[in-house]
Amino acid sequence: MFKAKKTAWKMLAGAAAVQIGLSSYGSAAFAQPTLVSPNGVQTLSPPGAIQSTGTWDLGTRAGDYVYVAGMRGIVPSTNRLVGDEEGRIRQAFLNMKLIAESEGASLRDATRLVVYTTDMYRYRPIVNKVQEELWGAGPYPPRTIIEVDRLNQDDIVEVEGTFYAPPVTAGGAAAVSADPNVSPNGVKTLFPAGAIRPTGPWNLATRAGDSVYVAGMRGIDPKTDQLVGGEEARIRQAFLNMKTIAESEGASLRDATRLVVYTTDMYRYRPIVNKVQEELWGAGPYPPRTIVEVDRLNQDDILEVEGTFHTKKRAAPEQSGASGGTQFSTGKSNVSPNGVKTLFPIGAIRPTGTWNLATRAGDSIYIAGMRGIDPKTDQLVGGEEARIRQAFLNMKTIAESEGASLRDATRLIVYTTDMYRYRPIVNKVQEELWGAGPYPPRTIVEVDRLNQDDIVEVEGTFHAPAAKAAGLSQLR
Repeated sequence: MFKAKKTAWKMLAGAAAVQIGLSSYGSAAFAQPTLVSPNGVQTLSPPGAIQSTGTWDLGTRAGDYVYVAGMRGIVPSTNRLVGDEEGRIRQAFLNMKLIAESEGASLRDATRLVVYTTDMYRYRPIVNKVQEELWGAGPYPPRTIIEVDRLNQDDIVEVEGTFYAPPVTAGGAAAVSADPNVSPNGVKTLFPAGAIRPTGPWNLATRAGDSVYVAGMRGIDPKTDQLVGGEEARIRQAFLNMKTIAESEGASLRDATRLVVYTTDMYRYRPIVNKVQEELWGAGPYPPRTIVEVDRLNQDDILEVEGTFHTKKRAAPEQSGASGGTQFSTGKSNVSPNGVKTLFPIGAIRPTGTWNLATRAGDSIYIAGMRGIDPKTDQLVGGEEARIRQAFLNMKTIAESEGASLRDATRLIVYTTDMYRYRPIVNKVQEELWGAGPYPPRTIVEVDRLNQDDIVEVEGTFHAPAAKAAGLSQLR
C-alpha cells in the first residue's frame, strides 16, 4: 500500500466517520462486578463509563498503577461517537478521566499518554487545546503523538494512558506534596537540566514510584531547540535526549524496561536505530523494543522513541556517596544497576537485533512486540490466523516464565497493517486464549509497516509479584 493512496482514502473515511459513528453502537453501558486475576490484576468497569465492544476491557489496576485502554470520543450514555471533531476529541479524554478517577487518580496523576491520530496537522492543535482546558496551566504528562493509518471505525483520535494511584491504606490518605510539580498521588513531573524544552501541553517525563516515564523523544539539539541535521546524528540525539532524562533520576540506559520506536521508514531507519543502540548499550543486554512504521511524526520528523525506566528511590547523599543516588547492581550480567532483569525464557523466540524479549522490574513484566514467529524454526508461521495466534502464544510463553498468566496482562497494544482484515482475527484469537474474559485493556491501531512486512505485532505489560517469580525459579 502506498502512503498517497492511503492518505486519499483516509480523507474520504474521515469525512464519513462522523455520520457512521452516530449509529455504530448499541445500548448504554452497565457496570460489571470487579474481577481480579490470579496475581491481583483488577479489571475495571466503572459506573458511567463507555461499554467495551470486543475482546478488551476499559482498564486495569495492578498495584499502584492504573492502565486505561485506548479511549475514543464515545458518549457513555448512548455508546455513540460524538458528532463534531473537537467535541469527540474532548470526549476521548473525558472517558479516560472517568476511568482514572474511579480508582482515585486525577488527570494530574497521568504518568504517560500516547495519542494516535489519523491527521497530525488537523487534529494535533485540537488535542493541544483540549489538554489545556482539562489540565489548566499544567504540569502536563509526558505525551507521544503519532499519525497512524487507521483507527477502529475510521475514527480520528485515540488516547491511551497510564496513571498512578497508590491504594489508600488504613489511617487515611498520604500527605499531599506542596510542590506544584508533584501530583496529588505523588507523580513528579521532571525538568532535567540540559534536556530539551517541551513545545506544547506535554512535559518530558514523570516519576511515579520506581518508574520513570519518558515522552517520545526526537533528535532535537537541547542547546538550539532545533532538529539535528543528518539522519544518523538525529536518531542518535533522540536516544541521547532520553538518556539525559533517565539519568537525571538515577537510571542508566541499562535500566530501560521497554522502548517503542516510531519511524516513518522501516527499511531506511531501522538499521540506523540498531547501530545507535549498539553504540549506546554496547554488547547489551538490550531492552524490549517494539518498532513500527507510522504515517507521520510531529514536524514530519523521521523517528521518535518512547521509553520507561526503573530506578530505586534515591538515598541520602551521605548514604549513597554520590548525588546521583544509590545504584543496586547484583553483579549478574542480565540484571541492570537498578535491578531490571532481562528475560531469556526457555522455549521462547530469539531476538534478532538490538532488543531482547522482555524485562522484569519489580512486579511488572514488560514484553517486546511479539510477532507470529515459530520458536522452533525462527520463521514466520504460515497462514494469517495461525500467525496471529502464534504472536499471542509467544507473549504467553514469556509471561508464564515469570509466573504471570494471560489474565495478568495489564495493557496490550496491537499494531496491524490492515484493521478491517486482521482485527476480527485478533478478536477471535483472544476469545480462544482468554475465554469469556475478562480481557485486558487493548489499543489497536493500523500502521504503515511492521518488521519483515508482517501483519500483526502485539506488545504487552503483565503483573506478577516478584516473590512469586522467585518461588518459581527455586522450583526449576
